[in-house]
Amino acid sequence: MPEPSMLQVVLMGLITVFIALICLIIIIVILGKIMVAVTGNKTPQTTPAPAPAPAVTAPAPQAGNQQLVAAIAAAIAEDMGEDVDHIKILSIRRV
Repeated sequence: MPEPSMLQVVLMGLITVFIALICLIIIIVILGKIMVAVTGNKTPQTTPAPAPAPAVTAPAPQAGNQQLVAAIAAAIAEDMGEDVDHIKILSIRRV
């Protein structure tokens, strides 16, 4: 029996991959239909994205927020690999 050529090996590999992908797509579609039938939902429930809150910037941290400012400064210092003394927080805004 003659050896298969390189082109035959490449084509068989590509055909195998695409057949496997098509089988996966079919399985996912079938499982999706089964899940819709089991849960009784005709359309998947999606929660609407919350409206972005307006950005509020404080000119300087207030006295009541000292623990929050300290925690934020410590987290930033840890992430940057710096000492907390080298970090100065000018303003904090809620994202």
